[in-house]
Amino acid sequence: MRRTSITLDIANLLTALPARGRHHPDKAFDKIVDKVRSNVDGVRLRESDEALLESIRLLMRFTAATEGLSGVGWLSILDLITARVDNLFRVRKLHDLHPEIGREVIKAPIFVVGMPRTATTLTHKVLAQSPGNRGPLLWEMYNVDLPQDPATERRRRNATQRRLDQTLALSPSWKQIHPVSADLPEEIYFLLVHTALHCSVLPMPKYVEFLKTYDSTPDYRFIKECLQVLQYGREPKRWALKHPGTLFHLEAVHRVFPDAQVVWTHRDPNTVMGSMCSMAESLIRLHVKRSAVDLHAIGALWLKILSEGVASARDQRARLPRGTVIDVGYHLMMSDPYTFVPQLFEQLHLPWSDVDERNLKIALDRPTDHRGHEYTISDYGLTPDAVGDAFGDYERFVATLK
Repeated sequence: MRRTSITLDIANLLTALPARGRHHPDKAFDKIVDKVRSNVDGVRLRESDEALLESIRLLMRFTAATEGLSGVGWLSILDLITARVDNLFRVRKLHDLHPEIGREVIKAPIFVVGMPRTATTLTHKVLAQSPGNRGPLLWEMYNVDLPQDPATERRRRNATQRRLDQTLALSPSWKQIHPVSADLPEEIYFLLVHTALHCSVLPMPKYVEFLKTYDSTPDYRFIKECLQVLQYGREPKRWALKHPGTLFHLEAVHRVFPDAQVVWTHRDPNTVMGSMCSMAESLIRLHVKRSAVDLHAIGALWLKILSEGVASARDQRARLPRGTVIDVGYHLMMSDPYTFVPQLFEQLHLPWSDVDERNLKIALDRPTDHRGHEYTISDYGLTPDAVGDAFGDYERFVATLK
């Protein structure tokens, strides 16, 4: 599988000079904030907003310090940071202009969580496209706003799709690994400030250590404010949200959304590790120089992230109200999806309709090129024994779900 194209090499040559800005991340961040502030006139950030803004600055420092960061990688960071700063200012302005937005009730949202590559995407798609539900569309998360005229929304959709097309031009493998579209529900990664999944884009061991003590409650409060904006003036539906990294922050989710239901998908860790490392390799190659890509380091980092994250999630789960988390075994669900997905709907108090059955069929029929996405854990310096030792009795728990 060719993970990057020659276009990426050319783009890195052309962006080498602007990439020097990575050596002054605070200066680059202040420039972004000043530009956004001037575009969103008259916004007064609250104390909590200022704290979140500084948290975004911290993210920029971590990403800018990545060894071997390429020109394309630096531009990608600028885009990521700008999108989050822009949303912060826009959402605050909308809440200030329309205080009633803050009274929108986000009722019993569904969070689909689990290690990457455990069918979280399939599960989320079917839930988010159910007639009584909705998930945030990718273009909406880049432009959190009230309903706009059709021309404005079309322009925003097209701009988001161009972002995706640029990524596909630089990394052809990404279409096989995780197909995305501006018009489809996507994971809330694009609204979160901090998440371990940033390490699938850039190898940041120090950032992983930072996350161990980070309280993500403010991130999920901001998610709630974004959902209130996206719900205001539109038909209210039940939100179906997805992000694998949310698994590690179940208590923060419960603090912000006390009536949330969590769908936790499970799969054999050895299978997950190979697929996760391959996905991370593709993204890291897109953002760092070839000489800085260390496959064994990717394996070690992601084994740490996932094994420690699952252990933390199991501890947090024990402190949540009974019935908050619903377990879904990957192999059981995929062995007979037309039986087990409707059962999941019933557990979530959702009706199952012909529309849902059609959506499930479409999700299952999505063409994939398995030969194009080959991987083994040994490529990343891992062995089945090492994975088993890291995850402990979690493997046995997953086996009970088959």
